[in-house]
Amino acid sequence: TRTCAQEGDNVMKIGTRISPDWLNRPKDFQFLKQIGVDVVDITLDICPAYKETGRLSREGVERVAEVVDKAGLKVERANSLSRYLRSAFLGDPEVEQEIDNLVHNIGLCGEFGFPVVGVQCFQAGQLAKADERLRSWVEGRGGYQHLKVDLREALDRPLLEASPSHEELWERTLKIYRAAIPAAEEAGVKIAMHGNDPPVPSLNGVAQILYDLDAFDRLFSEVPSDHNGMTFCVGTRYESGQDVFEGIRRFGEKGKIFHVHFRNVKGTIPATGGYQEVIPDSGDLNMFEVAKALHDVAYEGAIDYDHIMKLATDGPEGREYIAFCVGQMKGYLDAIRAA
Repeated sequence: TRTCAQEGDNVMKIGTRISPDWLNRPKDFQFLKQIGVDVVDITLDICPAYKETGRLSREGVERVAEVVDKAGLKVERANSLSRYLRSAFLGDPEVEQEIDNLVHNIGLCGEFGFPVVGVQCFQAGQLAKADERLRSWVEGRGGYQHLKVDLREALDRPLLEASPSHEELWERTLKIYRAAIPAAEEAGVKIAMHGNDPPVPSLNGVAQILYDLDAFDRLFSEVPSDHNGMTFCVGTRYESGQDVFEGIRRFGEKGKIFHVHFRNVKGTIPATGGYQEVIPDSGDLNMFEVAKALHDVAYEGAIDYDHIMKLATDGPEGREYIAFCVGQMKGYLDAIRAA
């Protein structure tokens, strides 16, 4: 079963992330198709066996591919989880097995036609648990609930003794990539790096390395390949205080943007020490202009609204919020086509 997004459409696609429980909710796949979603973004723990071992089974991938394909949808990005590379990042003995699992997983994704595989970077939360007091749900327009993040107490702390240094993280990340990229080239898939969220050089005394545009440039130059690119997360790129539009031009013109998280926020970490994740039309960015900038660099992949906010009459699955975001994104794309 081939489950990749259609190539050569010359337009962006509407995407959405699905979680493991979606396999038992076939009507929700029907709902996505009805509202105009083109492709889905999965985390690999949707595939049976991966959660326990970090290694995909052919039968598990086949089950997911068949369910998605039956709904008339396609898998556009298959995202690995950073916890299954924890030893590789920390220099623990299981490093070779974890990298071998990743290479195996990339090959299977290519075999089933998943065009993009997400390889995740080391996140501070893998070593130092985040203080939940820094995250809160607050009310926005009409009382909908959205996430507010205040990082002021978590920034600029001395590195913990247990934390890898920045250069150690670079060495270990590049070791992973020097195995993953040749596997991706052979499998015919692209590797998309999301980067750190929150995008800061250290958090709670733990180092992070993929937090700004220059870090992505280093990753791409250290392991050069047409298959080495990024998930351009509009939210984290804006939160970092850097220019989202400059980032789109910088990487889009090089063909390095493989997937887009189309999320709006208020505030930046350099200016306020935090940010708020908000409904798409109430943040600091004009999201139509973001979509236009992606179009101008000939981006043809998926735009995905990313995180779900809480509307007053919505259920825990967030269907109403999904429909709202998809409608907005379709409107942006229709306006671009009509221009």
